[in-house]
Amino acid sequence: MKKGEVTIAVMLIVALVASMSFMSSMSVAEDTTEGDVGVLDTENLGSLYTNAGAPSASATCVGSVTVPAGYNTFTATWQDVNDNNNDGRGATFRITVWDADGTEHTDSISVDRTGSGTISVSFYSGAGDAQYELYCDVHTYFNTLASDNCVNDLDYT
Repeated sequence: MKKGEVTIAVMLIVALVASMSFMSSMSVAEDTTEGDVGVLDTENLGSLYTNAGAPSASATCVGSVTVPAGYNTFTATWQDVNDNNNDGRGATFRITVWDADGTEHTDSISVDRTGSGTISVSFYSGAGDAQYELYCDVHTYFNTLASDNCVNDLDYT
């Protein structure tokens, strides 16, 4: 090994030891806030169904729901049937969830053909009482042909 190669090798070893020493001396901050539970599970609140051919609409809530305070995701499944593309009829599906402070969080989708999917909202809420609503309708360009909604209790503990 030549003198220059030895010098480079020694410098690399010193740099490696110095960086390892620096990393081991760093402390990692830990969040120890009481009640902070981080991201929680997803809660399905119900289903929405429309039939553009009938026309009919049905919103079905799962009932009263209790979830831990913190960051939650709420979902609802939707399905639109007998709806031909560009036939002048469509459907709207909406989920609205209030947090314990009374702030409304909403997601919706409007479709113009048969399909299905999921809508959702995610947010942080402290402890307290709230509610949620599921809504769907079948409509033309100018008026609503059928609609339904359900509202239920939601508690953050």
